Amino acid sequence: MILVLTMVVVASIMGMSYLSITSVKLAGSTNMIRASQAMYLAESGIHHAIWLLRSDSPDLASATQASPLGPFQLDSDGGQYTLYVEPTGTPLQYTVVSKGTAMGITRTSHAVARIYSEYNDRVMALGPVHYWRLGELGGDIAADATGDEQGKYERHPELGQPGAICGDLDRAVHLDGIDDHVNLYNMDMPGNSMTILCWFKADDYNINDLRFISKAKGLTVDDHYWMLGTVLSGGDPVLRMRLKTGGSTATLNATSGTLETSTWTMVVATFDGTWMKLYKNSRLVGTGLKFGFIDQDDTVRTWIGGNPNDDKSRPFHGAIDEMAMFSRALTAAEIERIFRARIALVEIVSWDN
Repeated sequence: MILVLTMVVVASIMGMSYLSITSVKLAGSTNMIRASQAMYLAESGIHHAIWLLRSDSPDLASATQASPLGPFQLDSDGGQYTLYVEPTGTPLQYTVVSKGTAMGITRTSHAVARIYSEYNDRVMALGPVHYWRLGELGGDIAADATGDEQGKYERHPELGQPGAICGDLDRAVHLDGIDDHVNLYNMDMPGNSMTILCWFKADDYNINDLRFISKAKGLTVDDHYWMLGTVLSGGDPVLRMRLKTGGSTATLNATSGTLETSTWTMVVATFDGTWMKLYKNSRLVGTGLKFGFIDQDDTVRTWIGGNPNDDKSRPFHGAIDEMAMFSRALTAAEIERIFRARIALVEIVSWDN
């Protein structure tokens, strides 16, 4: 009897020990799974941050260790990650930090990423006749990258503002919507084809018929030689283009592509001797027939950001960047390539967990 009881006690102790060991192993296995999930989430945050660097998100630029971006969740299990960036001291190079949390376990992933842009090279490769990058930090000269038509900042616009192109240190000009502008003097566009291209970020559209660029001696239709701007259509802002050939000016309003505020937008106007076309972010939004050679008049001024008949005529309120002009009509494929070049390229310098 004593032997039987002893065997029962020993078996019970062994069973309890086995259960305890099994419980420890299960807990350890669960923690390993949670730790792996947390690291997966942290690495997902790095990928997210790199995408935001490519698109130059203002939210990411303002995210800090004390105030990170997030949390972001990938599923319904409660796992999440937060992220932020820190400048490394090297231009356009950042340390990216992401923290992933799964069921109370946190893991951190770090990467160093450098961003750069091919935008300027792609524009120059297409042979612009004028290219005002509008990135000056001071002074009153708006340099033409082709060296042909230097402009002048007038009425004290804000220089050195954040630009449209990601991965590029070049800046933009901000216009107050009252009277400041860029004077391009009496420049003309000869021939029977042209393209006007620029980026803008509007603060508002509180004035109908705004101007990004205009060569005009007044406000009537035939006062315009060529113009790219906006107009309200059914209460919504859309693109507008005007062009004079053979002594008469045609107006083309976009039939789609409502414009937004506080968002960088690429606008393009082309003329190939037969067709006027308008593009918003590389998408065709308006077409119209127009024949002949572009009229010229070296006594008529050209402005960026307003209509040159008066300081307060049709002023644009917002930022303008990368104003380029070509003596031919860019193709839809070329416009698409330029639009896509706004997104920065990313080089991963290092990635540590």
